[in-house]
Order: sequence, then structure tokens, then C-alpha cells
Amino acid sequence: MRFLIAIGLALWCTGVFSQPVFQEVSLQVGINHSAVMCDFEMPAQGGAAWFDYDNDGNYDLYLTGGAGPDALFRNNGNGTFEDVTVQAGLSVIGNVNTDGVTTGDINNDGFPEIFVSTFRTDVNRLFWNNGDGTFQEISDWEGSSDTANSFSASFADLNLDGFLDLYVSNWSKYQDVIIDGSNIYVDSQENYYYQNNGDGTFMEKAADLGIDDTLGCGLGVLITDFDNDHDLDVYVANDFGYFPGNSANRLFRNEYPNQMFTEISSDANLNLEMNGMGVAKTDINNDGQFDYYITNLKNDRFMVSSPAGYSNELIDRGLRNDSVWTQDLQYRRVKTGWGVAFLDIDNDMDEDLIVANGDLYYDYPNPTLDSNKCFLNNGFGQFEDISRDLGIADTYVSRALAYCDYDSDGDLDMFVGITDSVNGVSHSFLYRNDSPQMNWLQVKPIGIQNNFDGIGAKVIIYINGVRQMREVGGESSFNSQHWRVAHFGLGSHAGVDSLDVVWPGGGLDRYYSLQAGQQVEAVEGMGMITHVLEQQTFSVYPNPFSDHIIFEKPIDITKVELVDAAGRIVWSGTRSTANRIDISTSHLPKGCYTLRVETEQGALSKELVKF
Repeated sequence: MRFLIAIGLALWCTGVFSQPVFQEVSLQVGINHSAVMCDFEMPAQGGAAWFDYDNDGNYDLYLTGGAGPDALFRNNGNGTFEDVTVQAGLSVIGNVNTDGVTTGDINNDGFPEIFVSTFRTDVNRLFWNNGDGTFQEISDWEGSSDTANSFSASFADLNLDGFLDLYVSNWSKYQDVIIDGSNIYVDSQENYYYQNNGDGTFMEKAADLGIDDTLGCGLGVLITDFDNDHDLDVYVANDFGYFPGNSANRLFRNEYPNQMFTEISSDANLNLEMNGMGVAKTDINNDGQFDYYITNLKNDRFMVSSPAGYSNELIDRGLRNDSVWTQDLQYRRVKTGWGVAFLDIDNDMDEDLIVANGDLYYDYPNPTLDSNKCFLNNGFGQFEDISRDLGIADTYVSRALAYCDYDSDGDLDMFVGITDSVNGVSHSFLYRNDSPQMNWLQVKPIGIQNNFDGIGAKVIIYINGVRQMREVGGESSFNSQHWRVAHFGLGSHAGVDSLDVVWPGGGLDRYYSLQAGQQVEAVEGMGMITHVLEQQTFSVYPNPFSDHIIFEKPIDITKVELVDAAGRIVWSGTRSTANRIDISTSHLPKGCYTLRVETEQGALSKELVKF
């Protein structure tokens, strides 16, 4: 009930928001690339990763090509990109069949490395970032001799030693269906976990830690603090999970400080028997526990937390993504979901959902109907399909999906990877977000004791009693990686009342009164670096409040007024030498208030809520 009241008051105070707008600009900005399937048996190639490889503050894009070439596109900082694959020393991978990609700063020097997963008979590749705009393949790393059929992967610090480890999901080497009496299964391949030794080398320890999942055909992986105990757990989306001899989706709980994991999929009701592809997370019911969306062949799943455990609320919340009418409307056929992400596309303070769909086999009649989906959140956890209105319901074969604010304008843009040429289109899509301007805040955690990338850090903001939570990194969508910045839409709010960064291991950094319209770097234990706008010149807390408000003012104040929703002044003060004022509010009714502050330079204000 408290959550619903907070949402209602927030909507009351902020008003109604406008329809989002996307423009497809890939060729216009210099990105011309698509993936090519490696064979007809498993046409699941194509991955994308947003990262700042040259540390210039602009986010670049690495794309895998399947049987075609990979490419690295450098962000020029003016809304355009340049193909720098050759200059960066990455053309060596041009003759390799590639699947997915992820990045991570494995030695904490500020320059992220690149990991590329490969198809079948090849070995996965790890590229060292030289810090001068070039990369060098590490030919003798721990995984250099591991022949696999690898897809999604993720860097994360699973043993909390401050260095990023690497988890790799492996599918099936041959996709042979085997019948052994009553047992039917597809030949599977164990997953890999490479533990970082802290000196640029790794040790493969998946079996030792119980996270190899030998019976699973892994396609997606999400590394997240599932149980809020400040260490990172592993959730794997498995293909063929409904076969009796194969693993369903698997959740491995981290038992840190013990160096082991416990498989708890059944206990959490996340042992889903499906063709699991990609995974995304959000906190849809604002209970402080992440909820998980898993794409599938036909029925996706949206597993929402409650005190009784996780349950599928896909249909109830308006997120149906399971079938489509054929072109002649004679029958329905299944959809196939791949990349997926929750993100606030219109900056209205709630996360929306985008799913990349695409035919499994390209010779299926009418493959153009398997279009991508965008579901807009109405602010109460219910969704509406606006794919066609938004212009992202493209008619091609999609796989990868990754988001980033590549043009630094405060809204999230989206890359959708296209595999092969269908209907004459041979390039993937970059959708630039041109939605009506709303307020926003972006937070990039930088680890000191923890990993430099801040992977695993939770960022939580509070505005007028409404709480938003993000977790940085550790997600693969499908074969892909989003940028590692926590993005918050703020609606019409001018800032946030407070912000918490909860680090892996449990460390907490707290900040008050941050203005909208800026990206900030939260440096672990050392404070905050702001970009674009300066931090507010006064702070007010707690918010929401009950019996009092603390007003701190390191600037010269001529007048302070607390005004209710009807515009009536309920408290006022004049010039004071005190830098801290305690305002009694126990007599005030519940509702929305505004604190107005007058200085010799102008007027400032802050919205508050009393419960």
C-alpha cells in the first residue's frame, strides 16, 4: 500500500508524460554491419557490447559477425562512429566464427578488455587492451585451448577479491537428440568459469565450484545479487530445458565467503523448462528484489518476486510475446525471443521492456512477421505494446540487443543486431532515442576496493518517497552487453533527494540532493565526480518525511518557505546565520509539498512528500 501511495503521489506531483520516439540511424551515423549465421542448425549468431575502450568518455560499440567479420566502431563524440577494427588490432578475428561478446577491465587500469565467444570448433578469444587505442590477443590465457560452442558470457567478481572473473555459457556441440530408454536429451556442454588470479591470468573452476551445469545447453547468463546478501549469484537460461535429460534454467547461489555455489532453482521456482535465450532484470513491484524476464521459443516468462517466491506474471502484466498471425491470417505461429532489456525509454520514472525477436529458421514462410517488441510501462507495472507506434517493429531477423546513451543527451538508445540479409536489408539497426525531453540522472560506479567497472554495484535513488533501483553490469541480454551506467528517468523532478551506492561486499556510499541532467561518477569510498551540471547548493532530508525536515544550506539564504500542494505557505523562515535548520512538520497532513529557497542569485525549490 505504501508503494502505491508513493506512486500515486509521484504521478500527482509530476503529471502525464509524452509518447517516446525512436529514429533508426545506423547508416546515417556510420554503423554498417550485420551477422551471418554459421550454419543452418543453430542460427543464433550476432552480439553487441557498448563500452568505452579508449577511455575518452564516449561509448563505443563492438559487434560480432558470426561467419562474417567482427567490427569495432569508435564513437567520435559528435553522434557519429568510425570503423576502427583494423587500427585497433582486431582484424585477426576476421576468419573466426563468432557468437557473443562482453567486456571488462580485468586488471583495473581503466581500459576494458574484450572477450568474444565462438561457434563450435573454434576457441574463445580474449583481447588485452593496451591503453593506447589498440588490442592484443592473449594467446596463452586459461581458455585458449577450450574448444566450445559458447554464446552469452559475463564478467563479474564472484569471489569478491576486487578482480573480474568470467562466466561463459556453452550450448551443445552437435545438437544430437539422444534417446536412451525413457530418457531423451540433447547432448550438452558444461559451462566455464574463469577465476581471475589478479595478475592477468585465470583459472577455470566451474566444476570445482558447482556451476558448470553439465546437463545444460546454455544460451543466456545473468549475474546478479539475487538474494541481496552483497555477493553475486549466477542465473543461466538453458535451451531444451523441457527434455528429461537436460537441465532447466539454473540459479546458483553464491555462498561467499565459502568458495562454493548452491543450486537453488527449484526452491526459487526459477527452474523453468523452456528454450531459454536471453535474460533481463527489473524491480517491477518495488520490493527491493529483482524480477526476471527470460526470452523463449514461444512463451516468454516474467518471474516476479513475492514473499511466497517467484511466479510468472507475463500475461497479467500485458507482456505477451508468444505468437503472431501469418501474413495471410490463416494461422498463428510461434515467435522466437532473443535479446531483451528493461530500460526507461521515456524517462518517466519506470522501466519499459524491449525484446528482439527473430525467426529461428530463415526459410520459414513469412519470416518478416517476427517483429521486435516494445512494451511501455504505465507506472503501475502494467504494460502496453507500442512497438509499431514506436517504429521498432522491424521485419527482419533480430538477435542481439544492447542499450546505451551513445549521444550523451540523457535518454537511452538501442542497438538491435540483424543476422543475415532478409528482404534486401543487410545491416543492423541503431535506434536513436528522440523522445520529448524529461529529466534524468546517470550514475557510473567506479570501484576502488571492488572492481574498477563497478560491476555488481546497486544504485538506489529516492524522490518524493519513490524508490528506483538499478544493478550495474553482469547481464548479457543475449550474446550482448549493455553499457555499465545506471540510468534513471526523473520525469519532471529537478533532482533526487538521496542516492545510495551499495557495493559488492556490503559497502555503502550515500549522497544527498543531486540535480537532474548530469552523469556522475561515484568513486567507492571517495565521493562523487559530477559532469554536465553542478551539485545542488542545498540539501533537504529525509524525503519522504514525517515529523521533521532537516535543511542544510552552505549558501546565503534570504528566505525559506514550505508550501503545500494548494500553494499555501505552511512554514517560513528568513535570513539566518545557521547552516542547519530543523523544521517541525508533525502538524502537517500527508501529501506533496515544495520547499522554496530564495538567494541573492535567484530562487531554488525541492519537492517533498509526507507520509
